[in-house]
Amino acid sequence: MPAVSVPNGNAAASDETVDLPLFDISQETPELGKAIVEAAAKWGFLWIAGSPKPEDGTATTTTRTYDLDEPTVDHLFDVSRRFFKEAPPEEKQACAIKHNRGYVGMHVENLDPSKHARGDFKQAFNLQGPDLATGEWNQPIPDTFQKEDAALRDFHTRCRNMATRLLRLIAMGLEIPDADWIARTHDNAPNTSRLLYYPALPPNSDYNPQADIGAGAHSDYGSITLLFTRPGQPGLELLKPNGDWAAVPVFPPNYHSATFPPVVVNIGDLLSYWTNGLLKSTIHRVVLSSPTKETNGVNGSTTNGHGSNGAGTDRYSIAIFVQPHEDTKLTPMPSPLVADRAESFRKEVIGHGGGVVNADGMKTLTSGDYLSARLKATYGNVYQREEK
Repeated sequence: MPAVSVPNGNAAASDETVDLPLFDISQETPELGKAIVEAAAKWGFLWIAGSPKPEDGTATTTTRTYDLDEPTVDHLFDVSRRFFKEAPPEEKQACAIKHNRGYVGMHVENLDPSKHARGDFKQAFNLQGPDLATGEWNQPIPDTFQKEDAALRDFHTRCRNMATRLLRLIAMGLEIPDADWIARTHDNAPNTSRLLYYPALPPNSDYNPQADIGAGAHSDYGSITLLFTRPGQPGLELLKPNGDWAAVPVFPPNYHSATFPPVVVNIGDLLSYWTNGLLKSTIHRVVLSSPTKETNGVNGSTTNGHGSNGAGTDRYSIAIFVQPHEDTKLTPMPSPLVADRAESFRKEVIGHGGGVVNADGMKTLTSGDYLSARLKATYGNVYQREEK
């Protein structure tokens, strides 16, 4: 099968929206795991409630666990804003990206070069979690982050806990006898938090919607991604099976909070491969809406149904990329659901973007080999694999 073609990767922002399946993972059950696997097989995307409904507020911590809370997430977004908006250029450039860690300037990354000659309209900072053995950061840390060291470490720990819960639930849904089988391959791998900043478009911007984009059409590379967004700052779109784009609202319909959006979770290429394509790695992008659109209504909705991040509105998000330890060999997953798909999946191509290979080709790779090939295609000469 040839690589997935996205002929409309530079299409205008969609007027269509899609509501993802919403789950509360504060309790782990095989039934919940099965429902999550079914959603991931259909959409590749889902929502995870970050907080309990008001009527659930009396539930004791011994019966329910929410790994994150609104003040913690709000604070991390404030740290991100201060870095991108207030840190001087020399502070950013002193931490320029190396080995997929550090500051990424405007237009450095191009996620869909076949459709966009110029790099993406965004800035980013890739912060790999502290070394799990030494507790040290394995990269230069900007002054803004050094002052927030405890908060950044706490956030990484909380996100790791959430990711582990999800991986356990996925294993249950895949009918793997050992619920920790998938999570255990991730134990010694530091997750990477990616702080993202999509600047508002000034009236004299040279941004061309037909040629430029916030984040080009792509699939994620690892196991799962946790995405945190802000009220009134939409932009995420996913590619539907019929080839049309659909916007993902910041909030589900009638969601219990208007200030703390649920976490968006999506399946990455590696986990899709590892499940012989049962779990879907969906192509997605981030669009910048026209500066002429006005935000109104609740939860940042507009007349086009999914909001606007045009003139005067910066967009921020935080993505947590979760993948196995780089030495993990991609051996068959002990799931009967996965085994049933092995033969029919052999020639399938995983993912979209540079560096993709088919399922047979991935059998000879480790997790680190695959990730490095994808990053090299994304960043070009900016990326060099780290020598161990």
